[in-house]
Amino acid sequence: MALLWFGLGQNSLIFVLVHSVLWALALNTYSGFLGVSETLRMAGRNYGLKGMRFVLFILIPAALPSILSGLKIGWAFAWRTLIAAELVFGATSGKGGLGWYIFQNRNELFTDKVFAGLAVVILIGLLVENLVFDTFERLTVKRWGMQRS
Repeated sequence: MALLWFGLGQNSLIFVLVHSVLWALALNTYSGFLGVSETLRMAGRNYGLKGMRFVLFILIPAALPSILSGLKIGWAFAWRTLIAAELVFGATSGKGGLGWYIFQNRNELFTDKVFAGLAVVILIGLLVENLVFDTFERLTVKRWGMQRS
């Protein structure tokens, strides 16, 4: 469907990426907001918080573990989708990133380069997981006193 709307370009890739991340993040955020205890909600109302201030000071800090889970799931979907979209869009347009590199070397039977590309995909995924998300989790534990699982 994205191919019909946006063609074979960067717009298609961006649409597919946003679509893959949006649902995981939105559902986890919604679930986290629903899980905020009524006691916290009443405390926020007693302080006179309404609208965006209520969301920023009560709902988001309380739902942060769920939001972080949504970000992690969204990152996983986005990374897989990016590589797969580059396999499709890069192969059809003749230019692309890492997915296209893997696809092109597979077609030319350069197995060593295919596995090197796959290793880079794994390394980038692990780096983002360990550097970005672990750092963010450490900061949230310090700031809000949340427990790491």
